[in-house]
Amino acid sequence: MLEVRLLGPVELWAGGRPLPVGEPRQRTVLAALACEAGRVVTAETLIDRVWGEAVPARARHSLQSHLARVRGALRRGGVDPLVRRSGGYLLDLPADQVDLLRFRALAGAHGDVAQLRSAVRLWRGEPLAGLTGDWPAAMRAAWDAERLLAVVAWAEAELATGDPAAVIGPLGAIVREQPLAEPVAVALMRALHATGRTADALGQYDALRRRLADELGADPAPATQAAHAAILTSNEAAAVAPLEPVPAQLPADVADFAGRAGALAQLDKVPALAVIGGSAGVGKTALAVHWAHRGAARFPDGQLYVDLRGFGPGGTAMDPGEAVRGFLGALGVPAPRIPADPAAQSALLRSRLAGKRLVLVLDNARDSDQVRPLLPGAGACVTLVTSRNQLTGLVAADGAKPLHLDVLDHDEARELLDRRLGRDRTAAEAEAGDAIIGLCARLPLALTLAAAHAVMQPGLGLAALAEGLAGTRHRWAPLAGDTPDTDVRAVFSWSYEALTLDAARLFRRIGVHPGPDFSAAALGFADGLRELTRSNLITEHAPGRYRLHDLMRAYAETLETDPAVRAEDEARLFDHYLGTAFTAAMLLVPARSAPVVPIEAAGQPLADQEAAMRWFAAERAVLLAWAARTDGDRPWQLAWTLDTFLYRQGPWHDLVTVWERALATVLDEPARAYAHTRLARAWTLLDRAAEADRHYRLALELHERAGDRDGQSIVHHEMAILCERQGRMRDALAHAEQALEISGYGSANTLNTIGFYRAQLGDFAGALEFCERALALFENSSDGDDSRAAAWDSLGFIRHGLGEYDAAVECYETALGLYRQLGDLYWVADTLVHLGDTHQACGRTADSTAAWREALTIYEDLGHANAAEVRQRLSAGIPQGS
Repeated sequence: MLEVRLLGPVELWAGGRPLPVGEPRQRTVLAALACEAGRVVTAETLIDRVWGEAVPARARHSLQSHLARVRGALRRGGVDPLVRRSGGYLLDLPADQVDLLRFRALAGAHGDVAQLRSAVRLWRGEPLAGLTGDWPAAMRAAWDAERLLAVVAWAEAELATGDPAAVIGPLGAIVREQPLAEPVAVALMRALHATGRTADALGQYDALRRRLADELGADPAPATQAAHAAILTSNEAAAVAPLEPVPAQLPADVADFAGRAGALAQLDKVPALAVIGGSAGVGKTALAVHWAHRGAARFPDGQLYVDLRGFGPGGTAMDPGEAVRGFLGALGVPAPRIPADPAAQSALLRSRLAGKRLVLVLDNARDSDQVRPLLPGAGACVTLVTSRNQLTGLVAADGAKPLHLDVLDHDEARELLDRRLGRDRTAAEAEAGDAIIGLCARLPLALTLAAAHAVMQPGLGLAALAEGLAGTRHRWAPLAGDTPDTDVRAVFSWSYEALTLDAARLFRRIGVHPGPDFSAAALGFADGLRELTRSNLITEHAPGRYRLHDLMRAYAETLETDPAVRAEDEARLFDHYLGTAFTAAMLLVPARSAPVVPIEAAGQPLADQEAAMRWFAAERAVLLAWAARTDGDRPWQLAWTLDTFLYRQGPWHDLVTVWERALATVLDEPARAYAHTRLARAWTLLDRAAEADRHYRLALELHERAGDRDGQSIVHHEMAILCERQGRMRDALAHAEQALEISGYGSANTLNTIGFYRAQLGDFAGALEFCERALALFENSSDGDDSRAAAWDSLGFIRHGLGEYDAAVECYETALGLYRQLGDLYWVADTLVHLGDTHQACGRTADSTAAWREALTIYEDLGHANAAEVRQRLSAGIPQGS
């Protein structure tokens, strides 16, 4: 088997023996291909990685020679995995045949001591040893940061399994190499303390504290100080506290849970996976949540919960990818690190769950396929799935234990009423209680609603309640279930008919809302909402936000029988959301061009950008639900309003969803061209270059057919950004220059982009001219502060490249001030990193440290992957990637 080794000197092995690779540039070509095995690497990227700024005149010819020699070395291993593809080259090797990629797969197995141990052992010294140039240096720094994270994770796992002595030697060696790497020092302190060498552990802390003070003028991080304090107080539990969040997502337990002793006992015996089935309203969710709460001590690593909406309103079940991404976020995976491919997302979830003891409640599933991407692999997790379907696929193929939940028996139903109403009240009217149990078909949801009605009206006798149920029972057909005994509509209707006229009208209006929840502002009539909440028809699950049980929503949907009134209600609700979304979108980018498809709806007023961001965050799921259930121009209008918010916040999978829905419904060609462009931009953010390129070219075709030169210019500008993300800087510059040529005038954004790319390619003088022209246009236009900030950031990069460090600092600080005003935390942090690099370059160590530490704090708050790079800067005291 062929193997490429990068975690040390670059080596090629086959059949247990090394193969000659050639001189350093050939080893660089092999490394550049191997670190992305299975993916196409463009010729431009290879040239940049091999020669950096010193590109020879005949670089492509030289690259071909190096590739030919690399191919010859690979063939000596008995295979020819080097494949020429359109646009570049692909090393067609499985990930486990490249030590770097194998390391990453093993390092992702959090808590699995064996896999983490194997990951750490793959390192043979300095990665890419013997190779020179900017790219090998940058990779060494980045990969070493990954190694430190893996070493710390391995140390934590060894501590958790009771073998702290195993890590002391390796950790000590790393601390000697990198004395400012705090997480490694903390792990060493914990290991020393766990083996009884507390004095040595405290000595490590003192040495670290002195080094930080002397070299960085800083104190140890809060986590380091906490570990020190825990050792001082011999609080071992705190000293080895987990570094990852412990999710606690379960809904509140049922306060008066009754019966189900047999079902609870069966769940106690479930080794890994159970499917709780039964008719609607039978109490599947209540049982699963109650059992998970009751057994919380068995699951110290937390509880995960998701409503998969398998039988929710509108018949739109949750995409399993959305649930997987939600779980990954709860387990501490930052959004930018979640892969785009659904299979890769599920694999990452399984890795995160490996070795952990969690309970997962997958509620309201539609079918087995919806559940499988969420299931852990082998391990100590227990998963409970609830569904109205039997999910025989999970039972047959995945070994799930089936648990069919029927209605309560009579004694259990009596216990429920006793707990809700009090024994004195039920004993005083025992026959009426029995009648209520029969009329409610012993269905827990129906009994709970009937009991709630009785609690709200303490003067109402149980006999009167039973009489009311009996009097209306024949008027409603079964809402769910497969027998007449499961008729909950009698209870729902009884509660509905007790409402005031205004509250009843409001409840019917809720029936056209797409869910999953709604705000008081959307529905209005606060008194009516309070009445519905008191009647247990809706629940205020967060201040000012309400939702319905899915059965109750289904019931509400049937109440408005006048099609004209229903259409009017839906239009009023949609216009509220669309109008408010339009207001919010314009607050985020005041200079934004009007939408191609006009938006004339009016919604609620919003004060400022901060209020707009809060509103979008609260209503995102509702807006996505509207986009999924409407047609015509509506999905396009919603996508247009959501675009800026989703772009800034990072749920870029949702950007893909809304723009794909827009393309599926809108007919107007200019609107379709715009949608193709924005969808391509979303795919660019997700590093799906092929999809992005396809949609950009479709947009270009539409713009060219319409003779829309401005549209063509915009698309080429966006294609430049796609090339930049692929490392194809020369192609990026070519597209940006084509955008300028097509438009016929100097768009400020385009000029700034051209300048930035010229600077990236080393043409700082030419770059300066373009960016100064861009800034002059920005300062005399209505473009937003984010555009001006970008121009100042580009000028900072250029001035730094020219060695004009004081001028670079002024540029970066101007950009920083603008980004702070916008509240754009990501770009604040990004600019702080660049500012710190410039301070460091001119010897102002204290200033660079302050900038980097603030950037690190922001990245950590955002859960962004760039935090690791900033930590490396702080540890090494030198800029990287500038």
